[in-house]
Amino acid sequence: MRKKTIHHISEKLKSSYSSIATEFDQTRKAPWQEFEHFLAYVKHGGKVLDLGCGNGRFYEFLKPKKVHYLGVDHNSHQLDLAKKNYPEARFQLEDMMELNLEKEAFDNVFSIASFHHIPGKWMREKVISDIHRVLKTDGILILTVWNLFQFKYLPSLFMGIFKSLFFLGLRTAWNDVEIKWGNYPDPRYYHAFLPSELLKLFPKKDWEIEEFYFTKKGKRVSFVRSYNFVLIVRKI
Repeated sequence: MRKKTIHHISEKLKSSYSSIATEFDQTRKAPWQEFEHFLAYVKHGGKVLDLGCGNGRFYEFLKPKKVHYLGVDHNSHQLDLAKKNYPEARFQLEDMMELNLEKEAFDNVFSIASFHHIPGKWMREKVISDIHRVLKTDGILILTVWNLFQFKYLPSLFMGIFKSLFFLGLRTAWNDVEIKWGNYPDPRYYHAFLPSELLKLFPKKDWEIEEFYFTKKGKRVSFVRSYNFVLIVRKI
């Protein structure tokens, strides 16, 4: 995918999240059931980076661990809501595609339902490389993405395949899709990961896989029944 296309998708995504910010915040108050399992990987009093933090709800979940938290997001409207929701927490306007943070600064990095918004294979590789850079040795990355190979997303997948074929794969991949939020007109970009495709982004020389599984409403299920992928990896 070309840089120009990636920039266009990124700007369109920011605009979409700005338009839905208030309603999105109202639907993102309670933690996912999956969160409970993550606490075992969080160091008490450690430094935590929340990439694509949105309205900051993950901070509330981490409070018992008394972590030093930094939430970053590329959308100022989402961050305004995060700061309002959790004025004691630290939030920063930053794009994960241009991550400019201190090397080996964090014990944990979380990317909860945000990495699937990164367009382009080479850009996704860059983001993972940047995460590796800011993590301490033996630090843990916990990443979740939607499983978009569900029946309700089939129309979006078919449209993604059609667009990719029409433009000979020069603009988007076959599993790049656009999905609307409710009745809002501006769709959001997603990459529909295959399990093997996601795992290939984490070479054995750099990462050790702790867990990789699929979930539906907090329960581990098979890929075909799942709503989310959960990947937990350790920096070597």
